[in-house]
Amino acid sequence: MRTGKSKQKSDWPFSRGLVRKGRRASEGFSLLELTAALFVLVVGMFGAIQMYRVGVDKTQALSEAAIAVSAVQNELEALRTLPFDALRNTENGRFLSETPALGKLANAAPWVVIADYDGDRPGLKQVTVSVRWTGEHGRAIEKSVTTLIGDKGRT
Repeated sequence: MRTGKSKQKSDWPFSRGLVRKGRRASEGFSLLELTAALFVLVVGMFGAIQMYRVGVDKTQALSEAAIAVSAVQNELEALRTLPFDALRNTENGRFLSETPALGKLANAAPWVVIADYDGDRPGLKQVTVSVRWTGEHGRAIEKSVTTLIGDKGRT
């Protein structure tokens, strides 16, 4: 009678030297597996690069729009500070205020339109301030604001 443990083959998969389906673990990857992994990696990298380019383009577009909106708001404030009698009707007036940042916009064309308001109240001028520039891929972009300026001296 033996008192020790009997020697039996273990069912544990790692006890046989990492043999799996007739292949040793040290054989490496097949060419098909390597090609599939490289394909997934390349597609992922191209996607990341494309997303970066889209992000940069959108950031540029937002920056241009912010410059144009700032220029339009500055011009409106400059016009509001003028006496009402100084607001002369014009179809294609120039900006009164200096906005050096407009030089950053391609083909920037600022203009002001001032006209008598066609409403039922006299002493009002309709003022439209606009900036048009050439954006990405040559498309024309315009930011414009229209407001009314009243004669503060009238009752």
